[in-house]
Amino acid sequence: MSIEIREAVQSDAADLARLRWACGLGGRSPVDGDVHDHIRGFSEWWERRSDFVALVARDGKRIVAMGFLALASRVPAPGALDRRHGDIQSVYVLPDYRNHGVGSMLVRALVDHGRKAGCIRITVHSSGRAVPVYERAGFEHSERLMMHPLSD
Repeated sequence: MSIEIREAVQSDAADLARLRWACGLGGRSPVDGDVHDHIRGFSEWWERRSDFVALVARDGKRIVAMGFLALASRVPAPGALDRRHGDIQSVYVLPDYRNHGVGSMLVRALVDHGRKAGCIRITVHSSGRAVPVYERAGFEHSERLMMHPLSD
């Protein structure tokens, strides 16, 4: 296994959509439409996005994992006019590539990208299974981070 991490490009949109379809269903009932509808909609979203970056892990020519970093501007503070926040989302590793360090490589690369993009903080809302990956990457639990769910 020879894994390369790189930033996703427009030609990766269909592969990203397929992986997002696989991870998004997560054992739930199928949604309206099919994977082809999702690929079409995802590709349109990808073309107009400006506040996300995606990184992919490739084994040869095959994309085997992905992760997104949402970038949001923060209100300027005295002495820090250009502030950003990052949020890691939708990290997914194909089952055959799990437990080989691919997810950890991807998370580290997303954090590095956020650091270079000027993020002052990076958050993640993780599944229970992935919490150790984020802890190994330096993420800490916070009692200050609160959430107000707006839907079920």
